[in-house]
Amino acid sequence: MYSKILQKKREHPNAPQMVTGVINEDGSIKLDWDLDPNAQAYLTHYGEANESDPHNAKFMGYTETNSWTLSAENVPTLTTGDEIYLYVQAYFEKAPADIETDVDKAAYLHDGDFTGSPWSEAAILTKD
Repeated sequence: MYSKILQKKREHPNAPQMVTGVINEDGSIKLDWDLDPNAQAYLTHYGEANESDPHNAKFMGYTETNSWTLSAENVPTLTTGDEIYLYVQAYFEKAPADIETDVDKAAYLHDGDFTGSPWSEAAILTKD
């Protein structure tokens, strides 16, 4: 009975914890979070500048580690004082190695028949 309850509770990984981030001097963004030893991959979700509604976090990234960097050219336009809200989601599965881009890998998990964790609390970064 206990194993069935545990299995039911583990249908998806836990939401990533302790998500922290920084907007680097070059304009890129780096996020880190506590590692979930059961997670195989993570998706990051974010929206345009000052978009605090997670339902509008329309952009995604992909990583198989507990760290992720968004290159400066892919960061939405931010001016001084703007905020960007970023969320992380864990998955028990990885995207296949033959999928070339991280965006396509993220879409594979997000749109596929997989159950990711709830989203993390938002990491809110402010442009200096």
